[in-house]
Amino acid sequence: MNTPLYKKIPLIGIAFLPVFFSCLYSCTARIDIHTEASAPRLVIYGSISTDTMQHSIKITRSSGYFSTSKPEGISHAAVSIRTDKETFTLQESSTEAGLYQTGSSVFGAEGETYRLSVALDFDEDGRQEAYEAVSYMPGTPRIDSIGFRPSPLSDDYLEVLVWGHMPEADGNYLSFHLYRNHKIVNDSLQGFLMTDDMYMDKKEIAGVSCFYLNQEEEQNILREGDIITVRIDGITKEYAAFINAAQRELWGSDPVFSGPPANVQTNIISKSPSESILVSGFFTAFSGSKQTTVYR
Repeated sequence: MNTPLYKKIPLIGIAFLPVFFSCLYSCTARIDIHTEASAPRLVIYGSISTDTMQHSIKITRSSGYFSTSKPEGISHAAVSIRTDKETFTLQESSTEAGLYQTGSSVFGAEGETYRLSVALDFDEDGRQEAYEAVSYMPGTPRIDSIGFRPSPLSDDYLEVLVWGHMPEADGNYLSFHLYRNHKIVNDSLQGFLMTDDMYMDKKEIAGVSCFYLNQEEEQNILREGDIITVRIDGITKEYAAFINAAQRELWGSDPVFSGPPANVQTNIISKSPSESILVSGFFTAFSGSKQTTVYR
């Protein structure tokens, strides 16, 4: 006698259960992936600006991805920054290995091109390797005053606005920095704000919004009497691309299954024949303008 179809279905389901649970187990099995540590990289990072101060170049040896220790500073390097007119020789700090600084009275000039030169024995073979980087110092807007207003986009936000004037745009970028009581607010890579200078490609800057502060977050709340400083820096297109690439590495791929990340491109060039030493970092020159007010 034929069995009705509705009585066969439960038997088929029961027979499938062991296979189903077997698949579940196989999907959650532990997989141990053993990775080899990559060769350490030479990292050179620093800048020169229009500020009169000690300008710094940091030279380190990269550490492993899972390392909890700070990168090792590299001592006994010969470091200089020069233009066609003058040369600044940097001295290593007596308190921090691998930190090289100019004198305290050094400042850069808009329109100049600066060349960083570094000589050191990274692979400790008794012979020094040479590295160079070049950066042009672009101009920057001049800030005359700062203002504040509740954001028309949201009641929870306060806008910081600037007035001033802008030299003719030259295809470079601007970065924005906010200080409250002499302490920078957007001090992280994630908070680094940039825009193409075409955004301000006009002679007069009349109340341009540059920061939106969420007044429900303690670190962004402005209070009566706070000393507020806005700084705008003129940076090169190459440095803006470097920061953008570093931010993408910080935030991760989007969408999740996009292609693998690439190394953040450096402008540090090896002048030595050895190809076994990998180098990362960046050297940049930038100009700056700032204005300070008291929040009322």
